[in-house]
Amino acid sequence: MKRFFLFPVILVMVLWEPVNAKDFKVGLTVTPLGANDVIRFTSVDGGGSYSGDGFYTVGITCLIPMNSRLDVETGLEYSKHTVLITPEFFPGSDRTPSKAKLNLVTIPVTLKINFLKYLFVNGGCLLDLDANTSSPIDDQTGLGAVLGIGIQYEFKFGGTIFVNPDMKCHSLVPFSPERYHERLFDSGIRIGFVYNFSK
Repeated sequence: MKRFFLFPVILVMVLWEPVNAKDFKVGLTVTPLGANDVIRFTSVDGGGSYSGDGFYTVGITCLIPMNSRLDVETGLEYSKHTVLITPEFFPGSDRTPSKAKLNLVTIPVTLKINFLKYLFVNGGCLLDLDANTSSPIDDQTGLGAVLGIGIQYEFKFGGTIFVNPDMKCHSLVPFSPERYHERLFDSGIRIGFVYNFSK
């Protein structure tokens, strides 16, 4: 567990020397709401079913510039997902969906490509830790992926705001694979503010 949370710190230390450290930016992000779902790559007949009922994410982000157009971004995020569970069908049974809450801690490691002054695309991998003591779906601890596009505006005082619609697939490579592993998929609009402390 401790190694998981030390990963962003180690990444920043590794990248610190070869980049222009004076442009190092740190900030906060939030995805106030979004759509989510539980997916399988192989269809399974019978049993209960799961569907997403929304999520939100809050996080700390670190931007490390490699050059004028390319940044490496990492940080730490916490997400809370709501999942609807429809019980397996039995004659005479109540199939009213119930809700379950799922918690994820995520370390994203992405490349951010800046272009046309205000636009960027970003994508990369996610290191997910399923923070649930018990969960109705398979453990989401593993490697995932994220892809997004966004707009940003940098102020003269050193702050930058951005709006970043993105899509994430969690546990693409699960650390505890099941035969028909369930994966969380989500899409939302991430809003953030970062500050260059050298300004």
